[in-house]
Amino acid sequence: MLANNNDQRTFQTEANNANNNNDDDEDGATILDDGLSTIDDEQNDPYRYPGSGMTSAQAAALRSDAQHYHCFTSSLLLITFMISVIVASVRYFGNPQILSGESISNGSNGGGGGLGDLWGNAAREKINAARFKSTLEYLISRDVSLPSTLSAEANSGLFGKSYTPQYQAALWMARYDPYRISIPSPTESSREDGPFKQRYALAVLYFATGGTDRWTHKMDFLSGLHECMWVNQFEVNGIANIMWFGVFCDGEPDMMDTAEDVFWGGKRTVTGISLPPNNKMFGSLPPEIRHLKYLKALHISREPTLFGTIPFQYSALKHLGLLALMDTSLSGPIPREFGRLKKLELLMLQGNQLTADTTQEDLDFLQDMTSLTSIKLDDNTQIIGTLPNKTLSNLKNLKVLSLPNCGFYGPLPSGMSMLTELAALNLEENSFTGGIDMIMGLTNLQVIYLENNMFDGTFNDTHFGELTDLIRLDVSNNQFKGAVPRQLFNLSSLVVVDMSLNNMTLELPSEEYFSSLNGPPSNLEFLSLHSNTMMGTIPAGIGRLKNLTMLDLSINEFTGDIPSEIGQLEELNILFLGNNKFDEAPMPEWIRNMTHLTELMLQGSSLSETIPEWLGELKDLTFLDLGGNNLADMIPQSLGNLTQLMVLILNENRLEGELGLGELAKLETIIIDDNDLTGNTNAMCEHHVEYFISDCGANSTLGVNPELNCTCCTLCCYDGNPDCNDREWFGNHAARKEYGYGERSYWDFGDNAGISASFDYNGVQDYLKDLGLLRK
Repeated sequence: MLANNNDQRTFQTEANNANNNNDDDEDGATILDDGLSTIDDEQNDPYRYPGSGMTSAQAAALRSDAQHYHCFTSSLLLITFMISVIVASVRYFGNPQILSGESISNGSNGGGGGLGDLWGNAAREKINAARFKSTLEYLISRDVSLPSTLSAEANSGLFGKSYTPQYQAALWMARYDPYRISIPSPTESSREDGPFKQRYALAVLYFATGGTDRWTHKMDFLSGLHECMWVNQFEVNGIANIMWFGVFCDGEPDMMDTAEDVFWGGKRTVTGISLPPNNKMFGSLPPEIRHLKYLKALHISREPTLFGTIPFQYSALKHLGLLALMDTSLSGPIPREFGRLKKLELLMLQGNQLTADTTQEDLDFLQDMTSLTSIKLDDNTQIIGTLPNKTLSNLKNLKVLSLPNCGFYGPLPSGMSMLTELAALNLEENSFTGGIDMIMGLTNLQVIYLENNMFDGTFNDTHFGELTDLIRLDVSNNQFKGAVPRQLFNLSSLVVVDMSLNNMTLELPSEEYFSSLNGPPSNLEFLSLHSNTMMGTIPAGIGRLKNLTMLDLSINEFTGDIPSEIGQLEELNILFLGNNKFDEAPMPEWIRNMTHLTELMLQGSSLSETIPEWLGELKDLTFLDLGGNNLADMIPQSLGNLTQLMVLILNENRLEGELGLGELAKLETIIIDDNDLTGNTNAMCEHHVEYFISDCGANSTLGVNPELNCTCCTLCCYDGNPDCNDREWFGNHAARKEYGYGERSYWDFGDNAGISASFDYNGVQDYLKDLGLLRK
């Protein structure tokens, strides 16, 4: 784990000497939504003894003791005086048996050890009182904590005293800690300085974030074990993917460059803290973490009740390489003092409520952090301004720049062209403008996410051609113009292209271009170009993209026939071609062979004649939209074989006869208005239908009677009413849920996608491994 077997045996022996009542239970609790479970968590047993960790009951006892400790000390002096009087009396009258407790024990069925035990307890309390006094003197004189935080009156209020985390930690170390660490001298440096501050800082973190009565997993915090053993391992969904959370240690510090370093001793040094997500932390981060002077990694995530600011004192952690405080309620500025963290590589502060204004130079300190390889500030909507040019140009080692859903605006700075190591660029959900030519020379780019901005550059055939490692490209919902760059179809590594919702007007690459491609076969799986104004015909060469699973060319101005070569895409699951200007024709016969289809959208595609019987053979369909065409005759009852169907849209056709289809129990949406269907919908109404729109309306003025009798319809229309159901019903164009594409910021896209932990956690664990803090 963190030490060799001999070290582990030593730690365990020390713990056993302090307390021999450790339990070894496993609670198997889940701590991540995706199934992260504890392998060894002993903290939730209400019957555990003090030597094995603090339960909620013990925490309550600690607070109660703290509240009455000073009163008890006074009482202790009085009791000691009374015992002295009793002892003197016994000696005077010559009855030594009383002191031994022998006569009391024999006369009380083995009672509690008599006055000898009472004398021993009094002596121990006297020692504890002295230890507590020495602890406070040391913490104050050596500026370990502010004196105001160590006062018994620090948080007195209307409802009594609420002791600070610092006071509670000091009291615990002096009186309750089974490890009984030596208290350093308040005036001179000693070997005990580093170990004492290390254990104290972790205890303050525990108390400051609700460890006593909030944490779900305590990981042996505040136990008789050495703090380097305050760690548990967890598994993901029962597979062999093991994650470690807790306190991590190196055998010795990296450097010895001060007098205090020399006294440290090079033993059991805390270099990492990675706490389990969703651990119900409550409170704020204490500044005392700065005393973990060799800390290389600090990771806390998914803690919505972790409040306050990021302490600027953490800038003293000169060895820090990873700072990951993610998805909490931390607010305020990112401390400018962090510019001193020269070794920081990963800055991951996404999902908080942090503030910054680049026009006020609030992020300029980043230019001094030249070791940074990753910056993630996602979903901090109060971080605003333009991207600082000088700052970015200085970060030559940056590989990941992730700033989605912030308040950035304006053009991208020219300095971005200096980020030659950049592999992932995520700027979605901001207000950036202008073009993106400055990133076209960043040949290491693998991921580009620029969707939902106001970029308005013009694409040509040369764009993206040099980005030979590119895997995912999303520039959707901007104002880009021009054509789909031909070079995209020549990038063998490319998997996702989303250029939908732009102003591109030119044609797709020609059939001749596709035929001329002689490199490795395309790995493109996801191609979405919907909602542009692209013209011309769909080239037959699209059928060469054999790995496509999703193709969306809908809502454009394509003309001619739908090319039959699309039917050669055997892996295709989703096909959206609707709302174009195709020539009128029957439903293409080649669709019959596309048995893997789950979603088919041919709305407004000039389809004529009838709905073919063979459509019922596509039994994986969950979404079928044939609305807005010229289809006539009856609905084939073979559609009753589509038992997975959830959405059926057939409105604005010339269909007639009875509806039927009562077998489709999974249907949630049925849109069949503006047809000539008759009868009733009783069979359909037996199932739960969220949206049901049909011609069940009437208009006595116009003499229009209901065509369908529908008792569960959510909207009843009638012929001749163009305002009824005038909204457009579309499927999920991006198909993000189906491919995990929409959750890319949180989930691993590797072989275990959908079951492994999120990539941020994998990234943290990988970094800890790289530091040598975890098993490889």
